[in-house]
Amino acid sequence: MAQALNPDGTPVTIDGVVLSTPGLSGQAEVLPAGAPGLRMREGTADAFTGALASAGFMEQLTVEISEHTEVAQVGGLRGGGGPEISVTVPGPGRYFAQVLLYTAEDGSQSWHLPIESQAVAAVGPQDQASLTYVVPRAVQPTESGAPAYRGLIWALGRKLLKVLAFPLLERGTAVVADRLATRWEAEHRPYLLRTFTPDDYSHTEGRGLDAQDWARFAEGPALLFLHGTFSRSDLAFRELPAQRLHELHELYGGRVFAFDHPTLSADPAANARELVTRLPGSTRLTVDVIAHSRGGLVGRELAQVGGGAPTVRRLVMVGTPNAGTVLADSKHWGALIDRMTNLLQFVPDNPVTDTLDAVLTVLKHLALGAVRGLDGLSAMDPAGTYLRERLNRPLATDQQAPPVLRAIASDYDPPAESPLARVSRNGLTDLVFGRDGNDLVVPTQGVYRLDGVPGFPVPEPLLLEPHAGVEHTRYFADPLVGEKLLTWLR
Repeated sequence: MAQALNPDGTPVTIDGVVLSTPGLSGQAEVLPAGAPGLRMREGTADAFTGALASAGFMEQLTVEISEHTEVAQVGGLRGGGGPEISVTVPGPGRYFAQVLLYTAEDGSQSWHLPIESQAVAAVGPQDQASLTYVVPRAVQPTESGAPAYRGLIWALGRKLLKVLAFPLLERGTAVVADRLATRWEAEHRPYLLRTFTPDDYSHTEGRGLDAQDWARFAEGPALLFLHGTFSRSDLAFRELPAQRLHELHELYGGRVFAFDHPTLSADPAANARELVTRLPGSTRLTVDVIAHSRGGLVGRELAQVGGGAPTVRRLVMVGTPNAGTVLADSKHWGALIDRMTNLLQFVPDNPVTDTLDAVLTVLKHLALGAVRGLDGLSAMDPAGTYLRERLNRPLATDQQAPPVLRAIASDYDPPAESPLARVSRNGLTDLVFGRDGNDLVVPTQGVYRLDGVPGFPVPEPLLLEPHAGVEHTRYFADPLVGEKLLTWLR
């Protein structure tokens, strides 16, 4: 049953949940998990619930705030009158950890951790009776007219605070926080050299390559696809038109394949070494590479491995963080998972379930205070040792010359006053990248411009201007990208 909020900040207790909402009036209701009609009421997508289940999350409760408004002048605000409200909820139980997903009135979303630490102590998980979260108070304007796309939750005009829990035991054994991503990727993002044809490139799993495939690939230059973070080959390149892939197959005589690999727990150097170990010993390949995002770093590593590795002739890097992205700095991982979640929420045709469950794996690390174990993610940190001391150092005299490099980058501006703009920008300034152009995930110039690194700056990159509307996950839907791929690879 809904209960009135106190805009003076006096706490309100509803079914064991304590809300303090200084500067906000309205009605609040606590809805337990599985409450009749809850999914329809909040417009929860099947893909969202599927991703939660796949990542091992369970809904604990949802707080719905409605009929609310910000109160401009309230005398004697007991909560201080700040821009935030707080909610204290029952703890998840001893062998669970907890997070909160906040959905604002306009559908924008952010993940929140409790102010209390949930790091797993040496003595084991601790039972906390309650946990407190702080979320934005601001009431966001909702869009008028026809409903816009929402990929996760549709609940315009209301605040939803969804409390989720995940277990700290797996098969009766306590989880090792630093190994969460490694274990998840071993099951959900295993290594696989796979077929990549117009008939199966959008399938979850292509056929693994056999001796006949390798013999055919050795007959001439082959084309290799490398995906980016949180992804798989079928997810990263799903929007490349089948006709365009057919043309690439004709260009390479059918010698086209892809490499699925973990991107969170293993760095690009480890990915490249693993690819080489999976090649038949007698196989000598010459490849051209189309790489999206972090996959370009794997492609650059592959070109330097030597010792039986394929000869990388040409490397096309699409949205690759060659200069890194600050979102990969552990201090910004929260911003990274928020951006990825909002891209899934607002951008149509994104693979919600398969991408969000990877994002949720990083969220688990954050919830447990586990910074280690995400080597693949931290490899993209501009200030990290991987880029500074390994990949972007001057070429050693005993290393192979770099392949011919090509680059595609985008400067994306979310539509003015859109929810995506509100959660990523402050006026003309990006909340993470400042005034630097970016595709919401990777800085534009960092794709093709490096100082003192062989092959850089990449000559004549394809730069997609803001009017093209291409953000990080949508490059291959743009016709210019497909045209350039064919032009450069002919």
